[in-house]
Amino acid sequence: MSAITPKYFTLVDLLVGKLFRIPNYQRAYSWENRQRQDLFQDIVKSCNTGKHHFMATVVCLMRKDEVKTLGSQELKIYDIVDGQQRLTTLIALIKAIVLNLHQGMS
Repeated sequence: MSAITPKYFTLVDLLVGKLFRIPNYQRAYSWENRQRQDLFQDIVKSCNTGKHHFMATVVCLMRKDEVKTLGSQELKIYDIVDGQQRLTTLIALIKAIVLNLHQGMS
């Protein structure tokens, strides 16, 4: 059995080169507007103060032998054990920003 090794990541470090999978035993996405707004306000406050926002724990199980190739990238697959609501919200936010920027360039 391998030891659990906690690591501190920025959001970019957490996302790059990884593909996240939500296992069947996880509940469906359930955050409502209040939880999303709390997270977004924390992020804005962090930007305004120049301090890092501690997003709390995200626990993932790395699937060592599972890799997905997308284009020229090989992405390691991680099952999300804890932090799915936060991670899903942040990924949706990033996607919305990208789409909005893309539309603004059209």
